[in-house]
Amino acid sequence: MKKLVLCAFALMLATIGFAQFNDSDVLQVGILNASDVNQIGWINDSDVFQLGILNDSEVDQMGIDNKSLVVQIGGGNEADVLQMGWLNDSFVFQLGVTNAAAVGQVGWFNDSDVVQLGYDNGALILQGGIANDSYALQLGGDNGVMVVQGGMINTSTSIQLGHYNLGFVGQLGFANDSDVWQIGWGNAQWTEQFGVINDSDVLQVGLYNFSYVHQEGLGHMSNVVQLGAGNTSVVTQYDMGGGGF
Repeated sequence: MKKLVLCAFALMLATIGFAQFNDSDVLQVGILNASDVNQIGWINDSDVFQLGILNDSEVDQMGIDNKSLVVQIGGGNEADVLQMGWLNDSFVFQLGVTNAAAVGQVGWFNDSDVVQLGYDNGALILQGGIANDSYALQLGGDNGVMVVQGGMINTSTSIQLGHYNLGFVGQLGFANDSDVWQIGWGNAQWTEQFGVINDSDVLQVGLYNFSYVHQEGLGHMSNVVQLGAGNTSVVTQYDMGGGGF
């Protein structure tokens, strides 16, 4: 009996040592929902809430004190979250049907928020570095957004209200900021910033407008407003010497 108790105690200690206080909570209400959570490291936290039918989520956390919250309400929504590093934070909220979101965070203190309200919206957020911040809101159907951030303290806000809007934001460097609003149908936007403290603002209201912004260097600022249908804007800004950050 004594040997059995000692064996049970040793098994408990081994389990605690491997888990290192990681925490995972999954609540599923409905039919054929699926959730997969994998945690390696210390004090990682994952919360998943699924209400509906055929929702699917996967959360992989490797590191220390990463936090993920996934909320899926509706049918056929999909969310994938990968966090590697320290103190990364991810929030995915999906209300509707067949929305898809994928978040990848590598580094420290990165923050991502994805909110999808509607159907067939797609969002991909990739963050590598320190203290990058991304917020994406999609309201409607068939909108798509991709945000790629590398470096430190880059910030991105992407708002899509309508249908078939497409957006891309790429930021590499330090303290670059991008704000994008797409309201309407079939608008497309591409913003890329390389360098330090560059700022880009894009507003598209209407149908089938296109905006391209490229900023490379230090302290550039761009403001694009498109109202109507079929407008095209191209902005390129470099430091003296033609770029080459």
